[in-house]
Amino acid sequence: MTESYGNIKDTTLKEALEKPGFKKYWNIKKDEITKCKDCEFRHICTDCRAYRDDPDDIYSAPLKCGYDPYTGVWEEWSTNPLKQKAIDHYEMREILD
Repeated sequence: MTESYGNIKDTTLKEALEKPGFKKYWNIKKDEITKCKDCEFRHICTDCRAYRDDPDDIYSAPLKCGYDPYTGVWEEWSTNPLKQKAIDHYEMREILD
């Protein structure tokens, strides 16, 4: 993730919880996330939004989700042309190639 709240080697959980911004995402529900709010799997999904389709939008869908709830089709997320800008933003190209 882009934010860091300490290292487990030198930061207690209590200290991390007290850092500004730590709870920024706590109250976001699946029913508020773009694409997820329309997905039939939203309540059982693990929701890894450390990487988002739109890095600047905290309500953006998970980058690594390849499911389209509007068509019911799963596809490889990393080859989707609409996700290439976010992949470049997170500098994931080397990992994916």
